[in-house]
Amino acid sequence: MAWQNKKVTVMGLGLHGGALGNIEWLVSQGAIVTATDLKSEDELKATVEKMRRKGLLTEAPSPSAADGDSPSGRGRKKYPVKLVLGEHRVEDFTGADMVLRNPAVPRDSEFIRLARETGVPVEMDSSLFFENCLSREIIGVTGSKGKTTTSNAIAVLLKSKWPQTVAVGIDGVSPLLELPKIKEAAPVIFELSSWRLEVLDEKKLGPKVVVITSIFRDHLNTYESFENYIEVKKSILKHQRSDSLAIFNRDDEKIRDWGGLVQGKLYWYTLSDLPDEQGIFVRDGRVMIRDDASSPAKFLFDLKDLPLESEHERRNLLPGILIACLQGMSVNEVKAGLELITRLPHRLEEARVIDGVVYINDSAATMPDAAMAALESFREQIIVHIVGGSDKNLLFEGLARKEKEMGERIRALVWLPGTATERMKESFRRAGVETKSEDAASMQEAVEKAKALAKSGDIVLLSPGATSFGLFQHEFDRGDQFREAVNKLSSIY
Repeated sequence: MAWQNKKVTVMGLGLHGGALGNIEWLVSQGAIVTATDLKSEDELKATVEKMRRKGLLTEAPSPSAADGDSPSGRGRKKYPVKLVLGEHRVEDFTGADMVLRNPAVPRDSEFIRLARETGVPVEMDSSLFFENCLSREIIGVTGSKGKTTTSNAIAVLLKSKWPQTVAVGIDGVSPLLELPKIKEAAPVIFELSSWRLEVLDEKKLGPKVVVITSIFRDHLNTYESFENYIEVKKSILKHQRSDSLAIFNRDDEKIRDWGGLVQGKLYWYTLSDLPDEQGIFVRDGRVMIRDDASSPAKFLFDLKDLPLESEHERRNLLPGILIACLQGMSVNEVKAGLELITRLPHRLEEARVIDGVVYINDSAATMPDAAMAALESFREQIIVHIVGGSDKNLLFEGLARKEKEMGERIRALVWLPGTATERMKESFRRAGVETKSEDAASMQEAVEKAKALAKSGDIVLLSPGATSFGLFQHEFDRGDQFREAVNKLSSIY
């Protein structure tokens, strides 16, 4: 598409930064951008301020200057972005040359429907990225849990050998803003949410390599059913070709029967043994690889040599190791790359140790299964668990059973407010969880109550098992507030 003077409506600004990066790219291409969001300017203050600092919201030039016809010869780059906040206007959707729907915007939005009915194409950053990326060597990572850690591990390993490697879609990194950095044939790792997959399916686009990490109940406030959500995840395989690769987590039973959907080569990864199939696995504490089903397995290194300790974190490293080996990296090169991998923020991140108590920020645990994995990571220690938040129409019985199973290892529960919290409490009551609990109205209060309950040697674990909206801007804001609250403790007690 020739972007010069094309009218593009960006629907959804958000606070993660991805939308802002997409707007920057569109403006750099010469598009005339209208950014619209139902939230107010006050609610979007952080993003709006960034737009001002970047010069995207300067005073509007005269119409002639906007068209690039001013006597001074000022071009399109000085044309400001028009903000429409607190509402959506029909004319911004029916009168545009294109609508860019950002990931959190509902698929069934009335305004998206109006755009389509009037012949206005609706895109997302993922479809524009695939259509404009110079490299075809795209590795798409999707799943309900583990996407970010897996994507980061693949990127770090490949970048250690091929510095031109680019990772996009991870924790708000704008895919479109990274396009100018990508060279032909450069490895590209794209973390793909279910929302981004929707438009790729619609446009019949797909990555050359697919990694599927896990399938859990998630985003059921957005999808009609769990089955509908699963079908969206499966769609990442529909538009691959015979020379493509698919890498599946064999430890997730819900993915094991997806092999018939694969059009190219299928590889598995697992923390258990893999007797016959090709992939990467663990046998007797040793990481092994079989790159062809007809070949014997080869030893790589001991499981204890992996840089992260918990079971789910180690599993998330395996696809990256497999891809690195399939791309021709030697065992020594892989081991050197693994040494560069560190734990990401908001994922079992140690915030601080105070009076022998370790404070762990696992705010990215936005579903009960993620909180269960976090509890399993510290199952030998005593935990004060900060839990609760907003609802996505998920089920909490599994988390309740895990809390009951851990018994006295859960010293106390501290509840954050939110629409999911009462449902979580009811699930805990039905499971027979009798752990001491306290309610908190803010993160600061939650941390203070956890401090009062914890003893030396304990873990204070923020792993909410629910989303953050309501009390926090997003899960990263929640984690940041946890860190800030922990850092204030020494001056309070």
